[in-house]
Amino acid sequence: MGSIRLVAFVLIFIGTLGLLANEFIARWGRAATLASAALNMAGLAILWFSLRRDER
Repeated sequence: MGSIRLVAFVLIFIGTLGLLANEFIARWGRAATLASAALNMAGLAILWFSLRRDER
């Protein structure tokens, strides 16, 4: 179960770094913003499902 949470946090971290880099450094555009946001959402969804699974 710990590895699933690690993957979730890595996805959230990479997505957040992508959003910050796009906003303040690189100005990559809409595609990079959507890709980074998708990584964040995937990480949050995985984390949410793993936490819900532990409650049961």
